[in-house]
Amino acid sequence: MLITALNWIYIFLTAYIIGFFLIPRLSKLIGAGGEIRANWCDNVVCGIVTATVYAEAFSLFYKVGLASNLIMILCCSLFVFIDRARLRSLFESRLHLPEGKVRRIAFILLCLCAAVIFILALMFTAEGTFHYDTGLYHAQSIHWLEDYGIIKGLGLIHIRFAYNSAYFPLCALYSLRDVMQGQSLHSMSGFLFALMCMYSFYGWLRSMIKKHPENSAAQVIPSFIRMAPLLYFIICILNITSPESDYITGNLIIWVFLRLCEVYEERTEEDRLSAFCLISVCAFALIGYKLSAAVIPLIALWPLVILVKKKQWRSILVCALLCALTILPYLARNVMICGWPVYPVTHFDFFDVPWKFDRALVRGDAKEIENWARGLHMEGAVDSSFGAWLKYWWSVQYLGTQLIVMSLLMSFPLMIFTFFDRKKWFINYLTAVMTATIIFYMIKAPLIRYCYAPVIIIPLMTGGYITELALRRSKIALAAALIAVAVMMAPTVISAKEIIKYDYEESVGRFSPKDHLIRQIDYPSAKVKEMDWFGYKVYVPVEGDQCWYHAFPSSPYHEGFDNTMPVSGDLKNGVVKR
Repeated sequence: MLITALNWIYIFLTAYIIGFFLIPRLSKLIGAGGEIRANWCDNVVCGIVTATVYAEAFSLFYKVGLASNLIMILCCSLFVFIDRARLRSLFESRLHLPEGKVRRIAFILLCLCAAVIFILALMFTAEGTFHYDTGLYHAQSIHWLEDYGIIKGLGLIHIRFAYNSAYFPLCALYSLRDVMQGQSLHSMSGFLFALMCMYSFYGWLRSMIKKHPENSAAQVIPSFIRMAPLLYFIICILNITSPESDYITGNLIIWVFLRLCEVYEERTEEDRLSAFCLISVCAFALIGYKLSAAVIPLIALWPLVILVKKKQWRSILVCALLCALTILPYLARNVMICGWPVYPVTHFDFFDVPWKFDRALVRGDAKEIENWARGLHMEGAVDSSFGAWLKYWWSVQYLGTQLIVMSLLMSFPLMIFTFFDRKKWFINYLTAVMTATIIFYMIKAPLIRYCYAPVIIIPLMTGGYITELALRRSKIALAAALIAVAVMMAPTVISAKEIIKYDYEESVGRFSPKDHLIRQIDYPSAKVKEMDWFGYKVYVPVEGDQCWYHAFPSSPYHEGFDNTMPVSGDLKNGVVKR
């Protein structure tokens, strides 16, 4: 736990410094008008996205390890020196407690709850269970980045390397393997959960400290959405030690929509635009983390329309360049790994390289991903109709998941009341984007862990919206709205109870703080057999398809090595088919 906490401090400080330095300068560069009032979480998220792009770009030329960290530390030191006056002013601010005995008691209770959540996140990051896919390819992907960076044709050894999440270079950057004497830390997922949960508590505490809010009803929607990180944390707590790309995607989706609602409710139209632009750039980073989040960047259309109306062409160009810089390293890495810029999509066919995957292989893998997500990986079920697979998909879902989805379905009728509110077109647009995301998930890959964030957010946004509408009208309307929201959220509350019970039963007797009070749990070891591959020692599993981290290089299938060879006998030069 101590090592994990120190790793978190390192992540927080470097990300915060990077974001603190970049946000005001990017805002000025965009020139959309208004003042960017970034909070501490904005700085950290901006820093994480920037560190991701940096690690991805670095991996194209060299391994991601000590050198990349030293360069980052030097840059952070320079940023601190340049912004020393602004940073000094942060330490001059004072903590103010809310007025009134009841508010102070509530404030203290919230602080205690935040402390409990933080400690739980630290515990389960230091010692938790690993996701199956971590043993299949997550850990190996990170190991390749730590040892080689990206090499040409890597996907020929293991097709799942072509899934290429931008999260893995970020994890490799902060794994600190060279410092930890060979142990690769995997603290990033737990850090993200702790970060988002602490930001939710920060928002609630900040709203309590304000003496006379101009419009108390305006904070209702963000207050509801702040429950999303806590629900997501409860669902995933057992596996947050895994470097699972779903986790950063889900947490960033929640942050994007929460910050958009906060900015919209708290600021004037002039002050909103710059913030909307920067949040939209962060939303584009989601494409690199998980391709299934490709609909989320549609939120950028809102500030784009405003910029077009104002004829601020320079701002549009700068934003477009920033979005391109965010995803270009991801596209370049894809080409290096499998020859396709967007895997497993065959519509973008621009490169003819020796290690390129066959089109039929890419399409077949896309179909397999789709069928697996639909629950149709069983023989004979592949060609089932929409109604048939949907019924089967529902039947195999865990009870807690079914209850959460029920809240989602119950929220759609309540949305009808929000469509007639002309004062909140932007909130309606966000709801529409999130609904489109759900539809995209259901069409392409309806594996529930891919879309927990949208499924959780939509009922909370709708509940907050309905409550706010009622607050603007009468007490009778408020009472009716609260009843409707309570009924809608009841399945989610029951689900949270079931999931907490399950988490408790799974963790009792397994978690032993004494074993991992200092160091973090290491990746498990796999039963593998050694092979000679053109002078390299490589490994394949004796049983199953998991090789985990230490058996490196490895492939779950003999064909990964039987059908490939290193270019000119040197693995650094890439891999090609025999």
